[in-house]
Amino acid sequence: MSPAKSHPLIRQDWIDVGEGHQLFLAQYGDPQGIPVLYLHGGPGAGCNPQELRLFIDRGFHIYLLDQRAAGRSKPCGEVANNDFPSLVKDIERVRHWAGIDAWCLLGGSFGATLGYLYSCIYPERVLSQIYWGMFIPSAEGMEWLYGRGGAAQIFSSQYRQFAAGHGGTLDSLFSHFTDGFNHRDAEVRRNCVMRWLSWELALAVPGFELSEALAEQGGALARVELHYARNDYFGGYQLMKRVGGDLTCPTIILQGELDWVCPQRLVDEFLDNHGPRLLRSRLVKGGYHTLADNKMCRAVAEAVTQMGRYLAAGRS
Repeated sequence: MSPAKSHPLIRQDWIDVGEGHQLFLAQYGDPQGIPVLYLHGGPGAGCNPQELRLFIDRGFHIYLLDQRAAGRSKPCGEVANNDFPSLVKDIERVRHWAGIDAWCLLGGSFGATLGYLYSCIYPERVLSQIYWGMFIPSAEGMEWLYGRGGAAQIFSSQYRQFAAGHGGTLDSLFSHFTDGFNHRDAEVRRNCVMRWLSWELALAVPGFELSEALAEQGGALARVELHYARNDYFGGYQLMKRVGGDLTCPTIILQGELDWVCPQRLVDEFLDNHGPRLLRSRLVKGGYHTLADNKMCRAVAEAVTQMGRYLAAGRS
């Protein structure tokens, strides 16, 4: 049975959160089921109904939220009034709008970072949460992802194509892409978007070839990602360090053994220094960064199933 048939659409809405942004929210599954908010990565990637495949069992009320400027949220690709603290506040606005007292969180990559931070700031609003490929927006995390001394040492030829001679510093690299994304020549803009997205795909799904169609759809994603990276994720790491120990709900963090975007080492170093005392990430042997990898998708789906059954038993 397809994910859509197992978890039928309940309704779709655009929620006005002010500052010129409207968020697209799609609800699936059982209106009386366990509420679960899915947080996509990027920032700027948007949700896909295919992600419903993570829910093997029924009995969930699933909220797929496109964050500011992502997916079908409006305006797509907009960077004005788009920052880390605003995304955290948006989650709470959506919870109020939906009339939910507390919900579960589920997300990967930047979505894991966002959800983790929300759960520390609003611990009473989170029942349980599962994350994978969690991104740590520290200077080391950014250097690993975009600099010459991290993943570039493993994927050297791909990095040369990505940086195109501008990888001396992160500032020079980000300035180069800012100029390229805003260039008056459409071909220059397209080339820069292709290079940005190709680098991320090389790390997330090695061997995957970026198509022209995906590059066309990914322009907004690349712009929003660059906006966050160039602004040091708007103090997100400093905030995570300050509140990371305040987490109280059951939490699972899954990191792929072959995750070249967000290495497990960086996650566990953060948790060792700033997280709850007993929380550590779990290694998915042979797993990559995204749900496109069957091992990671299966590991997340199994964790979601266990979470749902545990919470359902507590309800009965």
